Amino acid sequence: MAGPSKSEYIRWVKGSLNRLLSGCSLADDGTALLEYRSWLITFQMKNKLTVNAKVDRPTQDALIRANRKHAGYVRWIQNALLISGEGLKVGGKNILADGSWGPHTEQAVKAFQAKHEKVKADGWVGANTERLLMLRTATVPPGRTKVLREPKWDPVTPIWDTPVPDDPIPELTGVSYRFETSEGINVSASMYGLSTGLIHLEEMSKRTKIRLSYGALAFGASPIPAAIDLSTQEMDCIGGIYPNPIHGKEVLTLNDITGWCFIHQGVFVSGVRPGGYVTYMLLSMGEGLVMSIGATLLTGGIGMLAIPPLMVRSCRAVVVMAGFNSGSSNIAASAALGYLSLGDAKAKVELLRRFLPEKDI
Repeated sequence: MAGPSKSEYIRWVKGSLNRLLSGCSLADDGTALLEYRSWLITFQMKNKLTVNAKVDRPTQDALIRANRKHAGYVRWIQNALLISGEGLKVGGKNILADGSWGPHTEQAVKAFQAKHEKVKADGWVGANTERLLMLRTATVPPGRTKVLREPKWDPVTPIWDTPVPDDPIPELTGVSYRFETSEGINVSASMYGLSTGLIHLEEMSKRTKIRLSYGALAFGASPIPAAIDLSTQEMDCIGGIYPNPIHGKEVLTLNDITGWCFIHQGVFVSGVRPGGYVTYMLLSMGEGLVMSIGATLLTGGIGMLAIPPLMVRSCRAVVVMAGFNSGSSNIAASAALGYLSLGDAKAKVELLRRFLPEKDI
């Protein structure tokens, strides 16, 4: 029997993400649009894999291993093997549909693969094994919503499946994407501070929204020993996201805007009326460069504010934004090393905290 088509493989990945990631509810189809790529990146980050928005071999193996720990999915596999017959009389008795992966379940999977897949049985339930279990038993695993049917072939054109092109990560351009707004909170001291927030972008053709979170460890100058300012979605904000012309690219991918970043910000809050801020971010820099700057400058001095010219060549994109804020009275200028991602950036900021003197942690 033929292996899974590309669209069926994507459906297997989507089903896996749906059951493994809280809040994920991707459609059971073969499309690979922005939301699919976003959840795939979330899975890769959560499992400390290379973040590339593609299902490479390490990501595929991680999905299979994680599925083995999902009780509902394992129970479906066990029931499907019992219906198909390979789960009967394994080691002298039927396997139990208890949701726990064990040697008898793996032995039954290998027997199923040897009989129906005509390939070396490895006991791994990937896209092809799941597809054949669904076809033989007319059952649907958790995370999927549609029953599979045997294909009906047209003499000329197969009609049961639509090929899905291997599109790159959706491009962020000045035409199809726009900066929508931002929100964040800054806690500043006389020298060190913390910043966290969200940047909202909108894909214009499909009206799809993408939300990037950032966390940063800041170094700067403020006359207020402990000041807090914040901006919300309700406060006016303007901005833009642009590729770095040095690299000759006219479009951006998610890989160009996520990752380590360098942030400059100026803040003014009167304490009576709303204040304002101006921010720019140099995006997608190498971790080694960020860590070396952190080691030399976070422990060094006000030179942090003059370093951008040395870093312009290293960044892939720039975000510029300005808007209103509110909070305690303050006027400050700061620079920060941070991380911008589709997931939670707090863990990355913790890597930078070790550069601070103990008294400031």
